[in-house]
Amino acid sequence: MVDPSTLERIVDALAGESLHRGYAVVFGVLVLCGFGLPLPEDIILVTGGLLAWRASPLEEATLAAMLRDDSLLWMIGFGMAGILVGDSIIFLAGRKLGHRVAEFGPLRRIITPQKLMDAEKLLRRRGNLVVVVARFLPGLRAPTYFTVGHAKLPYWEFLLFDGAAAAVSAPLWGCLGFYFGSNIAEALRTAGQFSNYILAAVLAVVGGIAFRWWQRRRARRAEAAPPPPGEP
Repeated sequence: MVDPSTLERIVDALAGESLHRGYAVVFGVLVLCGFGLPLPEDIILVTGGLLAWRASPLEEATLAAMLRDDSLLWMIGFGMAGILVGDSIIFLAGRKLGHRVAEFGPLRRIITPQKLMDAEKLLRRRGNLVVVVARFLPGLRAPTYFTVGHAKLPYWEFLLFDGAAAAVSAPLWGCLGFYFGSNIAEALRTAGQFSNYILAAVLAVVGGIAFRWWQRRRARRAEAAPPPPGEP
């Protein structure tokens, strides 16, 4: 987690009468995350919300007021655009370069052609769900989207489901930063709590899907097993 005093200095440096610099920084950093920049996406979006609060004439961040605040709405828009552009870079890199991973000497025995084919079949069937879940799993999003791109998932489908997930995360973190705009430490603490809640929910969904898959696989094995001796 970023130190509150450090984040406050960053916000002070970027804040001003115009939010144009803040929009550009939030968009640009999120795009750079598509190139592997190791920065938490939620902190970038919270910072955008903090900057929007600094530029807003509001004295109190109520929900109704936030929905009408142009600075916050534009910041969320730039945040979503940065997310989608950065994710698209990862996805398209996987589509163009993914096959070369299996050709890399040390990985040939680990990533066999058969394993790649199996992964591609799974992603073609469940690619939309994988895209949404990976959006909320720090550290796994980039390699997952790279693999999804290599699996030839249609780009429009990737963009649709990634955009749906970003439509949750960008407003959530942006509004959170805006709401706690005068208290950066509280904004970071609450962001950490929300991150834990989201991660727990995503892991619960993944666990439920894995359990359902295991039950189906067990049922198929039971159906395919030969009858015990003595039974017709």
